[in-house]
Amino acid sequence: MRKLKLSMLSVLICFIIVFCSAATTAFASDKKPAKPKNLRTAVGNKTVTLKWNLVENATGYQIFQYNSKKNSFKKIGYTKEARFKIAKLTNDVSYQFKIRSYKRVNKKNYYSKFTEAVYATPTVIVNRPKGVLSTGIKQKVRLTWSKVNLATGYKVYQYDTTKKKYVAITARKTNSYTVKNLDKGNSYQFRIRAYRKVDGKTYFSRFSGKTSVTLSTAGVSTIKTFLKTALQPVGSTMYIWGGGWNEADTGAGEDATRISVSPQWHKFFNKQTSSYDYNNTRYQLGNGLDCSGYVGWTVYNILNTTSGKKGYVMKSREFTSNFASRGWGTYVSRSSVKNYKAGDIMSSACTCCGHVWIVLGSCSDRSVVLVHSSPDGVQINGTVTPSGSYKSEAIKLANKYMKKYYPKWYKKYPNCSKGLSYLSHYSQMHWDISGKSIMTDPDKYTTMSASKILKDLFKN
Repeated sequence: MRKLKLSMLSVLICFIIVFCSAATTAFASDKKPAKPKNLRTAVGNKTVTLKWNLVENATGYQIFQYNSKKNSFKKIGYTKEARFKIAKLTNDVSYQFKIRSYKRVNKKNYYSKFTEAVYATPTVIVNRPKGVLSTGIKQKVRLTWSKVNLATGYKVYQYDTTKKKYVAITARKTNSYTVKNLDKGNSYQFRIRAYRKVDGKTYFSRFSGKTSVTLSTAGVSTIKTFLKTALQPVGSTMYIWGGGWNEADTGAGEDATRISVSPQWHKFFNKQTSSYDYNNTRYQLGNGLDCSGYVGWTVYNILNTTSGKKGYVMKSREFTSNFASRGWGTYVSRSSVKNYKAGDIMSSACTCCGHVWIVLGSCSDRSVVLVHSSPDGVQINGTVTPSGSYKSEAIKLANKYMKKYYPKWYKKYPNCSKGLSYLSHYSQMHWDISGKSIMTDPDKYTTMSASKILKDLFKN
């Protein structure tokens, strides 16, 4: 009997030991956080940034870097966030990293398993140039593009039809270049790369998108070049009463006689909300353009390669008659307007509008797609049909292109429709495209529908 009791006691003790051990293991296991997932890297100049998904209930994360001399991973830091930046590395050298999460309970840390190691090679990242614009003027092409932060300079490439590849033609410190001595009537393509020099080594960006231009066989510019230029401030330039005028308010100011768009226009746009009211920003010169300043800027940019010359800003009602008097085209009075062609200038001929705009193209339902600076800013809009219907082809096209290509603008200012007054309150100027004046139309834009014109303008 005594032996039986001792045997039962031994079994009970063993059970308690096993149970406690299992409970302790389960308790400790319950405290261990999960292993971090989706560990990834982003490289920069002598830096690597690690990112991963947050682990639920984790107190923080330990970061380990491989040490080739010791053939092991060494802890280099910890963080409570799901990212960690390692600096003072050597460019173009490969590094390995892994991490684990931890959870602190009762002054003790419990660790997850390590992630798989990731590899990263720090290098200088140079952003590729954006906003590349080519403007053909006689036998020249003026190229402009947005500045790239920290870039040392830029290389300009021209497509060589013989070699069938892009060939570098110049290196520039500034974000513009004029290619000279080209052949009239020929088409040219260009791309830009930014570069940055660090520690005696040159790092290049990817190529910009290509920009193409067909030089006029006669005159100075083409309808396509005019409309491409007119699109440059779209979706990033606010309407400023007096924008583009001089301080005396008598004609073109600095902004309307500058080559390319002003970076300040974009900065000012980024600060605005959907409740923007141009009445609160009157005469804030430098922050944007009004309707006259915008049309004047567009015309200046197709006729000049340098800033600061005489401009083309005037009262909105004067544009059509003024341009026609220069021999640039044919003036059509308000009552005689019958049709709309690409590039047409439209000036208010009433006491209620006080506006000027540019025709992009007309539609089969006789609605018109236009580009202008009108509160809230420079945008593509569509008119109603002559019967007043807002279900017009032009409004659909305007919404489509503003939403797709200018989403930041469209989110703030989604209204792309204009009323019947746009079809009845304006005089008109058709450009002379015969080659005897400043404009030609080798691309046949003046015979194309608005949908085909927009498709061609945005194909690149």
